[in-house]
Amino acid sequence: MNTQTRPTLNTTTTLSRPNPVRLLDQVIERTASGGFDPEAFHVLNERDNALIADEVMNGSGSSKFVYQFAISGTNVTGISVVGARHLATEYGGLRHRMVASTRKIGALFTFTSYPADGSPMRVSCSVIPELASEDDFYSSLVEVEDIKLGNTVQMEASETKLEKKRDGSTYERPHFQKIAQAKAYRNAILALIPQDVQLAWKDKMLSLGKNEVVTKSVIAEKRSGVMQFAAAKGVAVDRHALEALTMDQIAGLAEAARTKDLPQFVNAAAALGLVQTEQPEPQPEPTKPAPRKAATKAQRDEPPQREEPPPYDPETGEVERPAARAAAPQSAPQPVDDGELF
Repeated sequence: MNTQTRPTLNTTTTLSRPNPVRLLDQVIERTASGGFDPEAFHVLNERDNALIADEVMNGSGSSKFVYQFAISGTNVTGISVVGARHLATEYGGLRHRMVASTRKIGALFTFTSYPADGSPMRVSCSVIPELASEDDFYSSLVEVEDIKLGNTVQMEASETKLEKKRDGSTYERPHFQKIAQAKAYRNAILALIPQDVQLAWKDKMLSLGKNEVVTKSVIAEKRSGVMQFAAAKGVAVDRHALEALTMDQIAGLAEAARTKDLPQFVNAAAALGLVQTEQPEPQPEPTKPAPRKAATKAQRDEPPQREEPPPYDPETGEVERPAARAAAPQSAPQPVDDGELF
């Protein structure tokens, strides 16, 4: 009896089961040298907002799955919202659902619980006058389950209704509810999928050109923060010299500004040739003349005094000045000549 051996299908892809030793070393090496960068986070966050808004209006059309920038000699990468969705599809076996949401408009809070197994949808409202002056927002709580490994994670993301412009004015953000939902989903995906799997996928996207280099945007964000801190503290910074700084230099200067330590910031800026260490001494303010007192009625009724003319010398025909008379030397008396005596 001939037994026919059926070929074994390898359903484990290299993405879901990468080389754990090599990739784990890369994870440790790359994350240990990095850290949280507020300016880079702000740039990536704004990129995600634009991607989500564009997807809502025009459909998913972005091919930039990974953000990339270089700082302190290290290449840092981050996964976009669109990239997280693509990563979840390629990883497979993930189940996602909305758990709850909270919306605040003035003093009114609306709480929504979405349907689950054996639990219907519920909506409740509360009025909290003490929080009426706080910013209006929308918060989304999502849950992602890995049915292959049995892991589950819940993540929340909040977005404010209003956004501030550089001039201080505000405007209402379009689709801020969708942005909160998409970011909560992205955060849950990245929290659930193993880091070594994410690293392998990011390397693959970089090799395929599915990345967007945002180094210039990060530098611009750091430069803006430095200029705002310098202007607030009254420090004159040479803008042309600031434009010429490298990424490492502007990162160190931005860190000095973030600490709010003015002497440290001035020393760092002076070392980079942005400000002068010796500031000009302030000039004293000119003193105002004392106000003249108003003349009394008796002084106003008194006739003006006439100045007497200086004495006149009839022999010389000149007007004798008092100052000249006082300065003129006194001549010795001359003897009277009575003639010769015999």
